[in-house]
Amino acid sequence: MNRDLRWAALSLFLWGLGEGMFYHFQPLYLEHLGASPEAIGRVLGFAGLLMTISHLPMGWLVDRWDPRPLMWAGWAVGTLGGVVMAWAKDLRWFSVGLWLYASSMFVMVPMNAYLTAARGRWTVARVLTTLSALFNLGMIFGPWLGARIASWGGLPRTYQVAAGLFVLSTLAILRVRAYPRPRSTASSDGARWALGRLPRAVFGFAAFVGLSFLILDLPQPLLPKFLKDYRGLSVEAIGQLGSAYALGSAGLGLVIGRWPAGLGLGWMFLLQAGAAGIILTAPPGLAYALAYVGFGALRPARSLVIAQVRALVPGQQQGIAYGLLETTMGLSTALAASLAGWMYVRWPTGPFWLALVGGILTAFIWWTWWFTHRTPDATPKLSI
Repeated sequence: MNRDLRWAALSLFLWGLGEGMFYHFQPLYLEHLGASPEAIGRVLGFAGLLMTISHLPMGWLVDRWDPRPLMWAGWAVGTLGGVVMAWAKDLRWFSVGLWLYASSMFVMVPMNAYLTAARGRWTVARVLTTLSALFNLGMIFGPWLGARIASWGGLPRTYQVAAGLFVLSTLAILRVRAYPRPRSTASSDGARWALGRLPRAVFGFAAFVGLSFLILDLPQPLLPKFLKDYRGLSVEAIGQLGSAYALGSAGLGLVIGRWPAGLGLGWMFLLQAGAAGIILTAPPGLAYALAYVGFGALRPARSLVIAQVRALVPGQQQGIAYGLLETTMGLSTALAASLAGWMYVRWPTGPFWLALVGGILTAFIWWTWWFTHRTPDATPKLSI
């Protein structure tokens, strides 16, 4: 790992530590501020939409500009959102801060492009999953720390400490250096025309990813509230499970990141099915920690999706391809949150049943295709 990857790793660890302090308590804090389950779904769904809308134009920009300042801008916007959430006194201002924080997700495209350029001898899958694992390493300790701060000073205090960690993370990412990258030969074209030049296989892959992630993401938006309302878990217990979630994200990301991306992606789908099955059938206890480890696999699965699409496009189209896949996954997250909120008051266990069946089916469909089309070097070349 070179100097710049080390600074990026430190920055991502600090950010993960800060986000982990409140991530698993978001539905509970929104409820504390007066939001109903459906309102929680709408707030989180709109946050997911804001995560989505900037990815395609950002991908177009990344193909033409240095991704480093675009990456820095994302860190700055996220830090500002964290500060607003930390000192918000009502649901309206907290929602504004949350939405501002969510809008900083445009950072994913320039960050992935930067890490791809700075990876040295590492593969794309390895650099993305390793750096993601270091983010998730922070997420392991964040829920534990957040639960203890909440028991001492209340949930608002956790957001304030997290905002301070975001500032430190931003200072760390400002230390990375620029790397040369391939440039698009059609710099005057807009994002719509750049999309039109992508291989058709990329759009087929994006459609599959979008539907898969919509189904598999359904249990997660209101999972802490479900465990509190229907399984009787305390805030501290949910915080401990949040650490298991991050442990799964970090550990599974490090292990599966060394495999071919297509192979690892299928395992990630199966882990979502297994986790949903545990929540449906097992009593509270150690089994729930295992379920959270499985749910945590959805984060490194996103990195595997990006690594998979990287094999389908030339370097000068990498930004717009990353943007398309990030947009697809973001839309799935937004729709899943809204749908989960609607289902919660009508069929609380529905998201888990859909994820259980959907995880098995998507893994079977993906592996059937991937093992048929993969090349000897385990990098598939799609032809849809």
